[in-house]
Amino acid sequence: MKTIESAAVIGAGALGLLYADRIHSSISEKCFFLAGPERAEGINKSQFFVNDSECRFKAVIPDELNGGRAVKPDLIIVAVKNYSLNQILPILKAAVKEGTAVLSVLNGIDSEEIIEKELPEASVIRTVAVGMDAVKSGLKLNYTTPGKLLIGMPEHSRRSSVLSSAAEFLNSCGIVTEIQDDILRSLWWKWMINIGVNQVSAVTGAKYGIFHSEREIQLLMEAAMRETVNVAIASGVNLHEDDISGWYSILNTLGPDNKTSMLQDMEAGRRTEVDSFSGKLIEIADELGIDVPVNRTLYRIIKMKEFISGAAE
Repeated sequence: MKTIESAAVIGAGALGLLYADRIHSSISEKCFFLAGPERAEGINKSQFFVNDSECRFKAVIPDELNGGRAVKPDLIIVAVKNYSLNQILPILKAAVKEGTAVLSVLNGIDSEEIIEKELPEASVIRTVAVGMDAVKSGLKLNYTTPGKLLIGMPEHSRRSSVLSSAAEFLNSCGIVTEIQDDILRSLWWKWMINIGVNQVSAVTGAKYGIFHSEREIQLLMEAAMRETVNVAIASGVNLHEDDISGWYSILNTLGPDNKTSMLQDMEAGRRTEVDSFSGKLIEIADELGIDVPVNRTLYRIIKMKEFISGAAE
């Protein structure tokens, strides 16, 4: 089993900063960000705060990797918004070497397939980030629970040594990581959650505390999730009705004053990930002949809110 000794993160948003902080605390300068020149300069000059603790990070650009001035990492965490994946592929290509473990914590169900197609030399690990309530404002990140990572590979391409190495390394850095036998189910389960709580929070403005106690908003969230379960079952994915009620055991641990990432984007006038949530679900549902009226409505509302705020493409 190959030991992972160095790691890089692409994306300095809430998740990227959370994981970079934990890994950097364990391996120091062997953890760094990967970015284009302008973004790298900003990271190198910035003083970040994670739960009020000061921290600084190094950022490396592709030219440094290609020129041998920086060592390519053993593990890379991709933590950008899903609509930015194509933009960062050149950075990822420059950083990958044969066998590099790549974990994508992007929301949605297809980022790993895109990365595998572009980077066949990498060991792309399916990854689900769940249970965190991180909120980033400017250079400050705050969270009450860091959640955990669920990782795995499709049966036909499973490389147990890569999974074991990644899990051992991440756990040693204080990032709780569990290997899943059915990672496809886990990906769709997290997608179901995002389709429910993220989208409903975006249209209502509700923080997690409202979802803890108000039955009307819970019913709307559950309706969006139930449509996802119906599409999953038709697609041969092992989701079921009990997964909806089972979600509350995690939801109720999230800080009541914290917000979903989509609500944060909406309030900041940024583009949301709705195309990878209800947008993608509608696409699959149409192919299968399944009606998803709740998600069609949520999609239209969020798209209109983006248009009004100027965040639409």
